[in-house]
Amino acid sequence: MPYNLLRHLERSIFSDRQRTHYIAMFTAYFDASGTKRSEVMAIGGFVAPVDKWEQFEKAWKKLLPPSIPLFRMTNFVSSKEGWEEWKGKSARRAWFIDSLVKCIRAHTRRGFVVSMALNDYNAANASNVFSREAGGAYQLLGIAGLGQLKEWAAKKKIDYRGILCIFEDGDEGGGDLIARARAEGFNAIPQSKKHIRAFDACDLAAWKSKTITDDAHVKRLHRSDARSAERILKALDQLEVIAPNAGRLSAKALTKTVEQLRARQNSA
Repeated sequence: MPYNLLRHLERSIFSDRQRTHYIAMFTAYFDASGTKRSEVMAIGGFVAPVDKWEQFEKAWKKLLPPSIPLFRMTNFVSSKEGWEEWKGKSARRAWFIDSLVKCIRAHTRRGFVVSMALNDYNAANASNVFSREAGGAYQLLGIAGLGQLKEWAAKKKIDYRGILCIFEDGDEGGGDLIARARAEGFNAIPQSKKHIRAFDACDLAAWKSKTITDDAHVKRLHRSDARSAERILKALDQLEVIAPNAGRLSAKALTKTVEQLRARQNSA
């Protein structure tokens, strides 16, 4: 039987006594797009049972060209790192992304996406409230994504503490996010994306969300460019298919959160 990383994680993390319970539960993956030096950051995640993730990996790999071991949206849109021959082939590229979106929809239970303009975050964080309470922009997005997962789990009557939450290893601030997630009761661990294609889906969703926020809410390209408006609407449609409740931490929402954090500090 070929090596299966998903099953390996299952055996390594959960004891024999817990294993039967875990198999009936879920695994969630999260990956970010952008950094604290970008104009916009976003995080994307998906949850599914292990057997559905196994089916996803098989279907996903069949969609990828033989020369592409893992999928990164930044490489695809820039026609680099193996995508050179796809440059300018609009119809082929559109079909491919639609196929990836359908694959995600068919093999995951729910998508969780949150984006944020860094100017809005920095303005709200002028007094470093977020830095003290959340640890930074990436950590705030990660906790927001986990909040969506927790809300979904509650609706499904699932104990969120039994969901294995896997974040891409290497993201700046990842260690702090894992620690904060665990403090909130989440079973969170870091893993390299090299052998886990579930991260590809998260990367696609996060990139779509980041681009929508950047183009529509930061640059407002749709107001003066019909092609940009069409592109944004297409991206919104695709995101709606895989993450129906994709969210954005607006300037108003961030300011309100700061006020709540200050009120909690004052009452402590």
